[in-house]
Amino acid sequence: MSIKRWDSALLIRIILFMLAALTLYPVLFTVFTSLKTSDEFYSNLWSIPSQFHYENYVEAFQTARLGDYMGNSIMIAVLSLFTCSVLATFAAYSLARLRVPFAGAIVGVLFLLQILPGESMIIPLYMMMTKLAIFKVIYLPIVIAYLGWMLPGTIVILWNFFRSIPDELLEAARIDGSSEMNTMFRIVFPLAGGAVATCTVFNFGFVWGELMWAQIATLTTERGVPISVGLINFQGQYTTNWTLMSAGMCMVLLPLILLFIILQKYFVQGLTSGGVKG
Repeated sequence: MSIKRWDSALLIRIILFMLAALTLYPVLFTVFTSLKTSDEFYSNLWSIPSQFHYENYVEAFQTARLGDYMGNSIMIAVLSLFTCSVLATFAAYSLARLRVPFAGAIVGVLFLLQILPGESMIIPLYMMMTKLAIFKVIYLPIVIAYLGWMLPGTIVILWNFFRSIPDELLEAARIDGSSEMNTMFRIVFPLAGGAVATCTVFNFGFVWGELMWAQIATLTTERGVPISVGLINFQGQYTTNWTLMSAGMCMVLLPLILLFIILQKYFVQGLTSGGVKG
């Protein structure tokens, strides 16, 4: 390797290391803060805790009702992600592989919907749901809104994947006498596991951390309050107790980390590997 190329590689590594440090430092700061006492936090903001106080997690979990809020968020996430995955998979397959009129125009509209900021839909969404009295049903207003925001992008991603499946694979199934439904369920959908898992991780991050609509949808009720809104309420009650707040934030981040660890293999796995032999 020449000296010029070696210098370029070193510079790239230094930049990547700095970006990684900038990304990881806030997380480490939150973890360290969650393990301190309040006195230790205010005496030395940037220090590593001299002793790990795990009782902060117990106190935060019990005092702030994080268990109830987390249970609500899990229910909202399960309902939203399952419904979104099912609807988006069928819609994307239909647009990509079946003779749907104006399929290209429909996908174009979905692209345009991705450009619109979610905040622009808050007021009309609130007015419609108020007139339909949807806010009285637990979880329903949040799940419906999340589906509307997640479906366009998920359909576009899965549509792109279904178009990449080799035609030879589907033709071979049809020659063997497989019906369209059987081909879809037995061949195409199993291959879509990686694409669906990728969409699930991104969508779960959105559902788990979304705050604006969740706060509006639960303004007049204590039922179905998700963890993002619960943390805001917790902050209002403990405006100076940053150690308990940090402990609550760490517990909120844990499901995101676990889901990514479980599904990370799908990001590097070949989605159609072995489907068609060269």
